[in-house]
Amino acid sequence: MTAPVIALKSTAEFPTFTASLERAADRRDAQGVWDGGQWRGWRDLLLQAERTAAALHRHGLRSGDVLAAQLPNSWELLTLHAATARIGALLLPLHSAYGVHEMASLIEQSGAVGLVARGSYRGRDRLAELVDLRGRCATLHDIWVSQASPRSPLSPPAAAGLLDAAELMDPAGDLGPTLPPPPADPHAPLVLLASSGTTSRLPKLCVHSNGGLLGNAAAVAADGGFDATDTIVSASPLSHAFGLLSVHLALVTGGAVGLFDGWDPARFTDTLAAASATAAFAVPAQLRDLLRLSGQRPTGLALREVRTGGAPVPHELADGVRRTLGAHLIVQWGMTEIGAGTYTRPGDPPEATSTVGRPATGAQVRVVDRSGAVAAVGETGELQYRSPYMFRGYFRAPERTRAALTADGWLRCGDLAAIGADGSVHYRGRADELINRGGLKFSALEVEELLNDLPQLAQHAVIPRPDPRLGQRSCLLAALHEGTELSLPDVVAHLTGKGLATYKLPEQLVVVDQLPTTVTGKIARARLTSLPLLQPQPQEVGR
Repeated sequence: MTAPVIALKSTAEFPTFTASLERAADRRDAQGVWDGGQWRGWRDLLLQAERTAAALHRHGLRSGDVLAAQLPNSWELLTLHAATARIGALLLPLHSAYGVHEMASLIEQSGAVGLVARGSYRGRDRLAELVDLRGRCATLHDIWVSQASPRSPLSPPAAAGLLDAAELMDPAGDLGPTLPPPPADPHAPLVLLASSGTTSRLPKLCVHSNGGLLGNAAAVAADGGFDATDTIVSASPLSHAFGLLSVHLALVTGGAVGLFDGWDPARFTDTLAAASATAAFAVPAQLRDLLRLSGQRPTGLALREVRTGGAPVPHELADGVRRTLGAHLIVQWGMTEIGAGTYTRPGDPPEATSTVGRPATGAQVRVVDRSGAVAAVGETGELQYRSPYMFRGYFRAPERTRAALTADGWLRCGDLAAIGADGSVHYRGRADELINRGGLKFSALEVEELLNDLPQLAQHAVIPRPDPRLGQRSCLLAALHEGTELSLPDVVAHLTGKGLATYKLPEQLVVVDQLPTTVTGKIARARLTSLPLLQPQPQEVGR
């Protein structure tokens, strides 16, 4: 393990996962977790986690070990989260979209000794992939399989030398020998989270402690007015910090969480109604799907708040959420290293959604210029963040950790931002999203925001393309809604009508079937320039 790089303010201020679960079980025994059309209580989770922890312990899992899990949002994944916390092991949740290549890379990087995964998922038999994975990863001793397809030639899992995950999830499982006491120190590591990889091809593994993640959730609860009456449903996977926050919010408040897997706007709306959700987590692309689903307010919703992040939020989207879903919109910015970093507050005016709000209580932000000096109010520079809830460092990568932090503990976020007079953070995109056209620099994000209301666009991204004279020119990559057409003059007219400077206008348009995304719906920018479909000659103009 890497040494902690951020000291918590006070051990007593931040809970451990197991202590939070025990308190939630005492506060709200029933209806703590909604999954698959049924309610389970926090006490059910507490008891099942003890049995699952005992089963994992019998297989040799110990404090400090890493257990990987590739599971959808489910009771099963939540139980493993609680069980590894009970032992003091680290859970490495892997995105369901990962294939053998990505899984092997992260398992080897983490040294995970075990893996729990579905034997079939969304109609795909995965037993052969899991056998392949075991052969690639030297540290991987045990693979537990749930829901294997009966049609697989390798079924049952034992035929392939794999273990049955039913042993881990047995509600009447043997507690066996007495487990060691759960970790009492909030500094104890809890999970490894892989960075989302929007601008990097090799995700980094962020070590998060009990107190860091639960303390972050407690700050969000206090700032956002969450309490034990709230039920939170996230459309984001629990393998991502944004999705995991929904569980931790419910734990620290003693409220409830609804588990939702995959993405289908109609099914998500049904889940919100069935669970009587008061808060929903969804990225802007998912919110647009929800608003297109129906121009009228869906029936049966009790939403107070919708929390979003990961992409710009235009005014019309915020207005649509208020009008159609009857909820106020909270805009959040964060990173895998940070969790929930900044966000707007429930009492903020509607125009605040053009910002990413203010830092979580107890955290700090600053913007620095190229010399490293703190920038003036309203001046764009590099965003830096410092918080007692931040990650503990990159797993087994002390040099990477040192490079990411300043000497006084500020995280170099790699984002551009400006801070307003009221302390709100105005996000300007990532530093590597700047386009340099003949010495005139501008943010691709700025142009993308102005294109958000162009009706033909289903997905879009603005990227630089090399130019022998100017260095770079702006290119718009676009995926269109079915039955629509778009030309470069259409794009230019739209942006010119909004008063955008001429040098910022896209000079090329490439229409593709679909842009690559991360599991949370953000455009995977690192993969854009290598798209095979960029090779044909795009529409372009010269200026």
